[in-house]
Amino acid sequence: MKLHKVKSKNAVSYYVIESFRKPNGGGTSSRVVEKLGTAVELKQRLGDEIDIEQWAHDYVAKLNAAKKAKKPVQVKVSMTSGITYDMGEKRCFNAGYLMLQKILSSLDIKKMTKEIRTRHQFQFDFEKVLSDLVYARVLEPCSKQSSFNYCKDTLIEEPNYELHDVYRALDVIHEETDFIQSFLYQSSAKCIKRDTSALYYDCTNFFFEISQEDELRKFGHSKENRPNPIVQLGMFVDGSGMPLAFDVFPGNRNEQISLRPLENKIIKDFCLDTSTITVCTDAGLASFDNRAFNAQVKNAGKDSNKNIKLQYITIQPIKTLAKNEQDWSLAPGRSFVSNPIKADENQELVMVQLDREGWKCDGYEGVFSLDDIDEDEPANYNKIFYKEKYVLKTSKDGKKQLNDRLIVSYSIKYKHFMQRKRENDLNKARRLIEAKNNKKISFKTSSDVRKYIGCEHTTDDGKKAANSTYFIDESAIIEDSRFDGFYAVSTSIDENEMSVAKIIEVNRGRWEIEESFMLMKSELKSRPVYVRREERIKAHFTVCFLALLVFRILEKKVNTLSSELITAPELIKTLRNMTLTRFDKKKGFYTGAFTRTNITEAIHAFAGFRLDCALLTESDLKDMIKLTKKP
Repeated sequence: MKLHKVKSKNAVSYYVIESFRKPNGGGTSSRVVEKLGTAVELKQRLGDEIDIEQWAHDYVAKLNAAKKAKKPVQVKVSMTSGITYDMGEKRCFNAGYLMLQKILSSLDIKKMTKEIRTRHQFQFDFEKVLSDLVYARVLEPCSKQSSFNYCKDTLIEEPNYELHDVYRALDVIHEETDFIQSFLYQSSAKCIKRDTSALYYDCTNFFFEISQEDELRKFGHSKENRPNPIVQLGMFVDGSGMPLAFDVFPGNRNEQISLRPLENKIIKDFCLDTSTITVCTDAGLASFDNRAFNAQVKNAGKDSNKNIKLQYITIQPIKTLAKNEQDWSLAPGRSFVSNPIKADENQELVMVQLDREGWKCDGYEGVFSLDDIDEDEPANYNKIFYKEKYVLKTSKDGKKQLNDRLIVSYSIKYKHFMQRKRENDLNKARRLIEAKNNKKISFKTSSDVRKYIGCEHTTDDGKKAANSTYFIDESAIIEDSRFDGFYAVSTSIDENEMSVAKIIEVNRGRWEIEESFMLMKSELKSRPVYVRREERIKAHFTVCFLALLVFRILEKKVNTLSSELITAPELIKTLRNMTLTRFDKKKGFYTGAFTRTNITEAIHAFAGFRLDCALLTESDLKDMIKLTKKP
């Protein structure tokens, strides 16, 4: 830019102009950037003592200096056939781990590892090893050796330890797993809201590709129906969907007895910020002893003055109820429409019985019969109808009793779901019959589509039944359809303490733990384990637990900043693809090499910096890394 002065008969005018090149090879020209004004106008504005022409030259010089300061760095790229980069030069880096590092820092991992160091004698950087194991578990789940190589080859900050230090760290992680879990709860409660008034417990198992069992890996009932030794993992998830605590135990042990020791550890070591805990489990974990344990008041170990009231909500399969309770659960109730009160009936007794046998629904007054509900009415589709009663349960030895509150609900939406599911199962059963022809079908289990298959044995000579004919058993369909739409839970919570609607709402949260198990198995690939010693197997699952917690916190924080729901697989895929490419090693220039999406926008909003820039300097990157390490 330069100063241009135009003289006329009456005035002298000053302009700032610049040269530019016309498009399409049209040559060069100039244009006015700013009109400063006439000499008279400038003297009136600046004062008579000011040298107008000198001021104008100084003003243009300031504009040029400001423009030069904002001028982008130009990187010249040589389009030659020579080799630009050194052989084996590391050029691509994953930067998604910085988001996980920011969460780990907020969990005060430095303080945690520092305290662990006081109880052990090791020279390696335990914090770095543990952090890298978490990053690799989320971004590239694989063996410990492959995780070490991944961090070395891919992360911006390379490991400052050796491979053998990873295996030594596993032994430390195993010894400190209880401390790690309790510390993580207390530190996570400071950076994210945790609801420990409701805790969900469930178990899963992981199989190992070995033929012989050992002390931990035992033959048991595999979720994948594999004939391999397994280990079992029991985990608590809180009401906010965050993993709380876990334990690993042999594959042949009854999972029901795993609940109480882990729950005791939570109550005594975690310093929960609640006075009441509602424990929710499925029917398989609802033994009498577990119910009795969660129907009492416990003393918090670290605070002798604090008591915690325990209560439970558990699924109650209607099919396993005694016949009289099953009939009561499935009874539609008396309909006054088709069966009004007769003159010789005691109205008060009828109403008392109706109140016990009849159904209720939030928004409806009084009680009614399911036969009177218009199931084609759209307004009734999402409504939940319910009834309840108290059932006295007795332990096997007859010494203990529990007053269970049995709640049976009925939903038209759930009924349609069960009908669709049965139709799919029937189609599978028909295909199984067609595929088998006259071959035998195994009926060792009735928990799948084979429960709908019947079999007739015939003979040609009347001696031995050599021929088997398979068919769809209509009686099994009729029996199964009796339960369509019905669902039952048992609870120790009194009707005056919590409404049925609230109990149903709390019980619905069980999907959180199912999703956590799904993430561990699919995205975090918790198996294969690739280590053999019992201590290191348990340490491996501690790393998986920590990775799950870190990712869950990140997922929740990113979703609060996104206008659309971001699913866990989408977020993990985005983190894995957040790559930086270095194209000038000497000057340290980087560029974001990933697609900008709504998910990356939410991630950058959480991080407080951007990685999708056309140009990042080494200094910029160091500032970003420093920001992710702040507690």
